[in-house]
Amino acid sequence: MSRLTFLSPHEADVPPAPGLGKLEVRGGVPEGSIPIGPARALVLVDGDPRPERDRLTAAGYRVYDMTAALASLEVDGEQLMRRLTELDLDALPAVGSVARGTTAVIERLGAERFRIHVPVELGEYVADVVADLTEGLS
Repeated sequence: MSRLTFLSPHEADVPPAPGLGKLEVRGGVPEGSIPIGPARALVLVDGDPRPERDRLTAAGYRVYDMTAALASLEVDGEQLMRRLTELDLDALPAVGSVARGTTAVIERLGAERFRIHVPVELGEYVADVVADLTEGLS
């Protein structure tokens, strides 16, 4: 099976940009990952995801670099998150709906801080909804 190299900015022969790497893993849920379906998980990596991708591949998982396919937004405030999603915020991380129906992977980073991962083509829309809802809380 070939890799989906067009999704990964790290496949080119250039140094990776700093940021959050996102790997979709199939064939199981590795420890420390976010389950996103039966035998599927999202693995988040600070910086270059290639070493983790290679480690997971060597461990027998099918791994797809989703770094360029998913936009990630960090949101402050539990009240804001309650307006964005109907998910139980105490049961995160989870897959669910945000911003009126957009499928997302949501994780809690702290008491009042959350990270939302959505398809990159919907990232601007979700950011606009977040901004509108934030204004409504002021």
